[in-house]
Amino acid sequence: MGLARFAVNRRVAVSMIALAFVVLGIFAIPRLPVALLPSFSPPVITVTVNYPNVGPYQIESLVTRPIENAVSRVNGIEMINSTSEQGQSQVRATFHYGTNLDTAAVDVQQQIDRIRNQLPNDPTLQQPQIFKFDANSLPVIRGYVTDPNYSLRDLGSLFTNQIADEFSAVNGVAQVSIGVDQQRAVMVEPDASTLAANGLSLDQLVTRIGQENVNLPAGIIRVGTNEYQVRTNALFKDAAQIGDIVVATKNGVPIYLHDVASVKDAIEEQRSFERLDGKPALGITINAQPDANIVATASGIYGKIAQLEKRYPGMHFGIVFGQRTFILQAVNALEHTAIYGAILAVLVIFLFLHSWRSTLVVAVSLPISVLGTLFGAYVFGYSLNVMTLGGLALAVGLIVDDAIVVIENIARHRAMGKDAKTASIDATGEILSAVIASSITVITVFVPLVLIPGLQGLIFTPFAVMVMMAVALSLLVAVTQVPMLSSLAGNDLAAHGEGAGANGAGNGKVSRDPFKRFAARFETQYARFERTYRSLLAHAVDRPRLVAGLALLLVVATLGVVKLGLIPTETFPPSNSRYVRFFLRTPNGTALAITNAEVRKIENAMLRDPRVQNVGIIVGTQGLFNALPVTNQATLSVTLKSNVVGDAAAAYVAQWQKKLANIPGLLSFGHTVDIVSNIISRGQSDLDIQIYGPSFTKLYSIAKDQVLPAMEGIRGISRPDLGITATQPELDVNIKRTTAARLGVSTAAISQTIDTATAGSIASYLQINGTQYPIVVQLPPTQRRSEASIAMLGVPLATTSSALSQSVTPSAPLSQTTLPTMPLGELANLTFGVGPSEITRQNKQREMDVTATLLNAPLGQVVDEATAAMSHITLPPGYSWQFGQSVTDQANTFSSLGLIVALAILLVYMLLAAQFESLLHPLVIMIAVPLASIGVVLALLVTHRSFGLTAFIGVLMLVGIVVKNAILVVEFTNRLRSRGLSARDAVLQAAPLRLRPIVMTTLATVGGMLPIAIGIEQGSQTQAPLGTVVIGGLLVSTTLSLLVIPTLYLWVATHIEPRMHRRAGGEIAVPTSAEHEPAGI
Repeated sequence: MGLARFAVNRRVAVSMIALAFVVLGIFAIPRLPVALLPSFSPPVITVTVNYPNVGPYQIESLVTRPIENAVSRVNGIEMINSTSEQGQSQVRATFHYGTNLDTAAVDVQQQIDRIRNQLPNDPTLQQPQIFKFDANSLPVIRGYVTDPNYSLRDLGSLFTNQIADEFSAVNGVAQVSIGVDQQRAVMVEPDASTLAANGLSLDQLVTRIGQENVNLPAGIIRVGTNEYQVRTNALFKDAAQIGDIVVATKNGVPIYLHDVASVKDAIEEQRSFERLDGKPALGITINAQPDANIVATASGIYGKIAQLEKRYPGMHFGIVFGQRTFILQAVNALEHTAIYGAILAVLVIFLFLHSWRSTLVVAVSLPISVLGTLFGAYVFGYSLNVMTLGGLALAVGLIVDDAIVVIENIARHRAMGKDAKTASIDATGEILSAVIASSITVITVFVPLVLIPGLQGLIFTPFAVMVMMAVALSLLVAVTQVPMLSSLAGNDLAAHGEGAGANGAGNGKVSRDPFKRFAARFETQYARFERTYRSLLAHAVDRPRLVAGLALLLVVATLGVVKLGLIPTETFPPSNSRYVRFFLRTPNGTALAITNAEVRKIENAMLRDPRVQNVGIIVGTQGLFNALPVTNQATLSVTLKSNVVGDAAAAYVAQWQKKLANIPGLLSFGHTVDIVSNIISRGQSDLDIQIYGPSFTKLYSIAKDQVLPAMEGIRGISRPDLGITATQPELDVNIKRTTAARLGVSTAAISQTIDTATAGSIASYLQINGTQYPIVVQLPPTQRRSEASIAMLGVPLATTSSALSQSVTPSAPLSQTTLPTMPLGELANLTFGVGPSEITRQNKQREMDVTATLLNAPLGQVVDEATAAMSHITLPPGYSWQFGQSVTDQANTFSSLGLIVALAILLVYMLLAAQFESLLHPLVIMIAVPLASIGVVLALLVTHRSFGLTAFIGVLMLVGIVVKNAILVVEFTNRLRSRGLSARDAVLQAAPLRLRPIVMTTLATVGGMLPIAIGIEQGSQTQAPLGTVVIGGLLVSTTLSLLVIPTLYLWVATHIEPRMHRRAGGEIAVPTSAEHEPAGI
């Protein structure tokens, strides 16, 4: 009561405190960064090693295993995954959260340095590269550029030389890269048979081109008193000059380059295709700096795009992926949801109070609490994201709860005839302990949330802190601002309906004021509702066994529904997205041109779909953001029209998935793009069955012949995919080491010859107007695929370093560059065959994944069906299977959250026991929690929503909310008993007297959360299960608690308490949290 008296007597001081929160909040808002999620860095370090022209088996044994062994010695590693594929090894180490990645990266580098001598001593083996994965490395935008005024080659040159630098200058941009840049190049394509006939090697052509294209200093000459620097300027001016160089002599006759090779100024061989809406396009990817404000950076990028499209009239940027769109959509949705919730909560208050002034007294807690919380977010260094704003939006309904209880009790005291000041002080003091206890319970349940391990904890901690700050500030406002303002409100805070008869007038006349007539009718109906409740309560307290039995039956039935699996489960609910992605794969070994032709048919068909806004495609790379060339893969990024979201987008994916499944030889899977779910699931496949064993061939057989057919019968998933094949065409080069050693030919020379023939080598550069264009030596496309052509290539027989050094000295005589050669076919056996496309390992054990994408189906349901399907498969000894990371993450998360909820319940009980100085009454109050579970299950069943991470947070929230109403009843009952009333009389008086504030706070909370539960705003759907759970649990728990809690309280007071006190040998004491009573109560 002292706090209320201070607030009423020191009105200016209290007002300035409130104003300070408002001013600080307004100050903080423009300074809060906007992001999609709280800032975090997944603890992943990736080690990549490129080893050109080496197959997966050799990569695994020579590179991957040594690096795995080295990395595994670093402390803090949770899991190691590796992929060995043609020409590349990738080892991915996942550390425990909390690991310092900078230190871990240094440790990884040190361990790799120690085993460097265990890696092949081959000059083509590149140095290991270490990358720290960062969620912010997701591109700010991914799109395509078209311009009919430029060829794709010239557009790429314009972008590389000018436009990329303009984007790089935008504040926050870290990297700008382009996709298909058809770079101008001089292509030197030798004929293998002509080379062989003249005893020439590819290496000699590369060397001669480099020797002839020079610009070197040649000393100084003096003429009179002047000195002149001499330069030998022999740079090529065009492709014709390159073709005219002499590469060797035969019988005194010069052999020119154009005699043995085709030399043309063209473009490099196209290894991938990118298009936007069917037109050739240049791919563009822009990444932000780790600490950049994504929205501000993206806005700068879009501003630059607008300038460029104005500067170049034909230029058009098509964006198929943009973080800003997701972020602003989600943030705006939650902002609007919070506003809608606040409006509904205020309308509920007005419905019961019938006074705009009283309603405004309560509503003032909203801006003060919200702005104060935003200032707290600024102090903690948080951003405005889906978690912080989600917590604030959900807290809107809770913010007014305490103010409602206080204002309602003040109105009741005014009805006793007290003046405004006295009523404000007495009424606030009367329920002060109950209000404080109820608010602290809400705050307490969120404390364990910061204990959630891993990524989920990092993401949900800001959510919990925002709710706790909002509730704490609302408590402060309720016990200071509300009594202070109420003391100034005069007679407007009279009792509910006071002076309003049935017609809305106190003098028997019919009031012409529609508000008063509405208030009168409302009070009449409410009085009837209260009388009904009093009658039900009187019957219930006399039948405690019946009431307890029915409540127990409902709880058991609820548990039965859960046990039967009627509530689907998922880790994180999807958001409404209109971005769709399809991954396509033709049979291994399919030429790029064939894959491109097949994809173009699909692309054209999709563009005719009226639901589609644009389609961007990339053919020839493994994934959208992976530059690794793969001729048989493609990615289609589809942007649907703004009205095709959520279920409509999922239906679009399902329809096209069915069409694509009917194309012979084509493997495909599609899904809607959801950044939030993707980050939380760490980019893992929705469903992943991992088979472990020592033999790749056996693993492939098990996966292809047993697991894949079993998964095809599972409902709600896309077409299952292996991702790996054992039929990747490959050329095996088995070196005849004895022959090669006798002739002095190194493995490196053989490897370099094959690399130049198939992948091409840059011999030098052609400089035109300050721009360098590569001169590439490479066999023609037809000969690259010919075993006979490759076999006849000559390999230099240089055996000493001096011979090699002479061969590359610009001043060496031409005869010294024509070293003898030996056909490759005499030095190695060349055979075309098939092998694995890649070999994957987890924790240093070979494994193979069978994956699928969920098609609008909950993960829990799919896992149950997959488990049943796998139970019919018998694996040979030494082989096993398990679900991948997404499923194990869900199980671990649910297990952790189960413990968190249990801990929250225990903490709330301990808090209540301390508050009431009783071990029994908190147990009565906690009965509201299992009663809430009935509403949780019922709400999820009715809305057909899944139980996931956000719904779990809703359950945690319910633990704190539902006990608030029970606290009001029990605390006031104790207070009445302390005045001498019997337990029965106290119960029958206390519950009806607290009925109005309980109904008001419940409906205000429901109104505040209703927009979230409905998910009316695109981007707010991830929070919808949370709102659904809270509304369902709160409504059912409140309804049942109004009868169950008083009944059990009376039973405990009449049966348990007397026994306990008789055993203790003392008098029966009535627990109460009131220190003393205010006058007039």
